[in-house]
Amino acid sequence: MREALSLQPRDIIYSICQYGILDVWKWGSAMNGNLWRTTEDITDSWESLRNIGFSQADKSPYAQPGGWNDPDTLIVGQVGWGENLHPSNFTPYEQYAHISLWSLRSASLLISCDMSKLDSFNLNLLKTGR
Repeated sequence: MREALSLQPRDIIYSICQYGILDVWKWGSAMNGNLWRTTEDITDSWESLRNIGFSQADKSPYAQPGGWNDPDTLIVGQVGWGENLHPSNFTPYEQYAHISLWSLRSASLLISCDMSKLDSFNLNLLKTGR
């Protein structure tokens, strides 16, 4: 797949999604992946954030320029699927922790919210981290 993508006349990031199965962080870069999912899906609950955010330290050695561990998307702003969007259940401090933990882990910082519905807090959080 990576070879086919590299033939395209533009930059493309190749994400390998194994949901953390088979230690993908150990072999993702050998497959020319740019990022690889290291976890199951995150939800907007403190338990999910805590379990994922604090379980990634042993994967840090596998992150490098051009290849990142992906503990799933950032759950900020309006989250959910389709017409069932709702404000993230994270408190502002939990959202700070979320951004900070992902940044400390050299994780990919992918957002999964409707950017047209960002409130001023979330817009500033994503723009400046505060």
